Amino acid sequence: MHVNPSIVLARLQRVVRERLRPRLYEPLADVSVSAWRVDGDGEPVPSAHALGLDVPADREKPSYVPFAVGDTWGPAWGTTWLRIEGRVPDSALPVELVLDLGWFDHSVGGHCEGLVYRPDGMPVKALHPRNGWVRLTGPGAAPDVLAVDGSFTLYVEAAANPLLLGLPPFVETTLGEKPGPDEPEPYRLVAAQLCAFSPDVFALLRDLEATGDLLPHLDAGEPRYWRVLDAVEAALDATNVLDARAALADVLARPAHATAHRMTAVGHAHIDSAWLWPLRETRRKVARTLTNVLALMDTDPTWVYAMSSAQQFAWVEADHPELFERVRARVVEGRIVPVGGMWVESDAVMPAGESLVRQISYGQRYFAETFGHESEVVWLPDSFGYSGAWPQLARRAGYRWFLTQKLSWNDTTVFPHHTFAWEGIDGTRILTHFPPSDTYAAEVTAAELKHAVTNFRDKTRSDHSLLLFGYGDGGGGPNREMLARTHRFRDLEGAPRVELRAPEKFFADVEAELGDQTPVWAGELYLELHRGTLTSQIAMKQGNRRAEAMLRTVEYLATAAAVRDGVAYPYDELDEAWRTVLLHQFHDILPGSSISWVHREARDTYARLDARLRSLVPGAGAPGRLVGWTVVRAEPAVAPDIDGVLDNGLLRAVIGPDGHVRTLTELRTGRELVIEGGQLGELQLFRDEPVRWDAWDLDRHVLRSPVELTGPVTAEATGDAIVVTRRHGDSTFTTTYAMRPDAPRLDVTVEVDWQEREHLLKLSLPVAVHTMRARYETQYGSIERPTHENTLADEAQYEVCSHRWVHVAEPGLGVGVVNDSTYGCDVRRVPGGTDIRPTLLRAPRFPDPDTDRGRHTFRFAVLAGDETDTRAAADDLNAPQLAALADVEPLMTLDVESGAAVIDWMKLADDRSGDVIARVHETRGGRATARPNLGFDATVTETDLLERPLPPDYDLPVALRAGRLILGPYQIATLRLTPPPSKEC
Repeated sequence: MHVNPSIVLARLQRVVRERLRPRLYEPLADVSVSAWRVDGDGEPVPSAHALGLDVPADREKPSYVPFAVGDTWGPAWGTTWLRIEGRVPDSALPVELVLDLGWFDHSVGGHCEGLVYRPDGMPVKALHPRNGWVRLTGPGAAPDVLAVDGSFTLYVEAAANPLLLGLPPFVETTLGEKPGPDEPEPYRLVAAQLCAFSPDVFALLRDLEATGDLLPHLDAGEPRYWRVLDAVEAALDATNVLDARAALADVLARPAHATAHRMTAVGHAHIDSAWLWPLRETRRKVARTLTNVLALMDTDPTWVYAMSSAQQFAWVEADHPELFERVRARVVEGRIVPVGGMWVESDAVMPAGESLVRQISYGQRYFAETFGHESEVVWLPDSFGYSGAWPQLARRAGYRWFLTQKLSWNDTTVFPHHTFAWEGIDGTRILTHFPPSDTYAAEVTAAELKHAVTNFRDKTRSDHSLLLFGYGDGGGGPNREMLARTHRFRDLEGAPRVELRAPEKFFADVEAELGDQTPVWAGELYLELHRGTLTSQIAMKQGNRRAEAMLRTVEYLATAAAVRDGVAYPYDELDEAWRTVLLHQFHDILPGSSISWVHREARDTYARLDARLRSLVPGAGAPGRLVGWTVVRAEPAVAPDIDGVLDNGLLRAVIGPDGHVRTLTELRTGRELVIEGGQLGELQLFRDEPVRWDAWDLDRHVLRSPVELTGPVTAEATGDAIVVTRRHGDSTFTTTYAMRPDAPRLDVTVEVDWQEREHLLKLSLPVAVHTMRARYETQYGSIERPTHENTLADEAQYEVCSHRWVHVAEPGLGVGVVNDSTYGCDVRRVPGGTDIRPTLLRAPRFPDPDTDRGRHTFRFAVLAGDETDTRAAADDLNAPQLAALADVEPLMTLDVESGAAVIDWMKLADDRSGDVIARVHETRGGRATARPNLGFDATVTETDLLERPLPPDYDLPVALRAGRLILGPYQIATLRLTPPPSKEC
């Protein structure tokens, strides 16, 4: 008999749509619904308040009023509590309460959600677009819900989160903030009833998915294709569900090929700690997702759920202690696996090195203290690139493996591996895996599995990969449909073998499988996308940089006061400050890709944090800054002459009437630093209209779309500087040039009143240095990148991350550019030299239509010198000015015998023993020898990054040998300085 595959597949879709899905549920009874809209602005209230269990004295008891299917609810960002009352009728099938809060058929994690509570305040299950049910009878029924007579009362905390995911990418929205009082309510209750759930229909649907969805991925020239097709047609011909399942049983029982690819499937929900919703909503998203996970684990004992971010666990612990105890029990069983060991899934390129250390130390310490568990895998599936410092940081913190998949988003080149050894800037390697499904939110479909197998780029060495499945953000995590599919693909001919287990087991197997055949990738993992996140929402970058600098200063001064004067160290205050900074380094906050609500709150938080940290500075004194570990007082700047010339005897700058530096001469050698005919300090404006992701992307064509600044320009000499002011439309730009008396350095301050839309601002600093490569500061070192565009990969790096400095050099001359708060930049060869262009501002329309509007200040320095001079200038420019700072003797210095090494950070130990921790590293990519000199009595030992003694089998280079530090390229050494017992702090 002739079988037409396209007709069978079309028939399958219709049967599923019209015959089977409607039979999954049989309506049994209606329920009674009443509602309470949280008064005021709809901000969430504790469940005990909504349930009338513990109403604050200053709030009225909730008043529930009748509510019906078809009624609207909201407003956007508001909270409505629904009370559901009913009685379960007799049924041979499991009975479920089915609710539809008004979901759309797309953007699963992007709109309204609900959390179902028992009247005693215990969360039962969450409600999401593809998970809108609560089991009341039968296997997996919610416990302690039904009375003896079958009656029940449940409450639903319904969150009216507006749908932003489905919007066109450049449409401005006001929904990034709470709406005004006249805005319509965005959602409508679509369904609320008791239904009998058919396990047989559910199973048949999954059988047909496994076979029907697999068919297009089978070879039509093989018998397997036709046998599956014949079985599907027989199932469609069947007159009842059981016969249909029987028709499919044989093809579903056929085992996978002996050489089939193996996939370890791990349940997961990637929940952004803030993005298209505020931080307060993430707390609820995490609780809802974990409630779903626990409910699903009660019905299926075979699967494992991996969850990252200590902060998210901590939120649940604080908000839902009883729910958290259930989570803890599943962790003990090995069913819920805390992964990542970081406070949040942070941005992975912009935070300072010490910030990444603290992301790890705060996260791992929380996991160890709370669960008795430390993660062995760095888990960063969604950050926008990964610096070359990560392998050393991870290994020195005790990690064995690294996971991401973000480079699958590259817009120019294809990364050559999925499983490989990633080698960092210091030479340390860590086994790294990119799931070849190219997602962290798989649904376990045949198409996903086929793509993963075909896409996997290390087939000659490995046959094993990882699959992360589950709806993220507000989607509720894995659901029963996904789990049912994993069971059918466990061992199925024509598909990879899918096994449910913990990610650590996958990594251990792959590590053993590859052995010394593991391919190596050296250097950073640069994401060829989302380059604009290095600049968007510049206040996030400035707030983070300044908070890091303040913490460095405060921790050192507090340590000195504790060691020298016995002053109590502010452990708790500093812990709170660090947790705040770490949270705001999340990969949609620091990169500037969240709604306006998130960034408004973050700006306020950074301001409060700065004030609090300044209040912790011990002692009193004159104004000053802690540069390195020395107190520096302000010195008067060099006065300009009337002709626009600044000259301090080391450097001479001539500023033209247009406000640009025409010449910048290093007087010791007579070398001119500005390229011939060039102008240093030019502000360059570009139309910034990316094709896909507005706040995220800086597309290549943008840099080919300059906009001339045609407004009036004024330049005048003040008492100690030359000030240039220019206007463009409603924006104003003020550039101030100044020199100090003691350094070959030109300070450039740019103040901007930014009123542009869809434009980008760069500062052009063309210098007369011919070089093929530029060096950029990164965590605990620097990285070289090409200044040319010889290859596609070179060309793709047209906007890159630099921390505090960029340096270019040719024999006999080096020029550094130092910044106080920018990260995005490009450095390119131009006729006569190299143009260094930091990016100052952007003005995308989505998700925040007012991104960066307002006043901003940027400070730069251009200097002649080597990398060491440039680093010293960066230390100086970024050191916070304190109103009152006493002189302080160094706690520790380094006698550098060879090479270059610095003390990066000093603090008291996390264990509160009174020991001092010093973080030291080599700075030039060479080798260094140094001897620590202590300013107080202590013994010195080396620890790992988490301040623990080095184990006997430690397999990384040890720096401390017989009282001397012997450091390899960019090597980090953590030293513990232990005072004698009588001098403990």
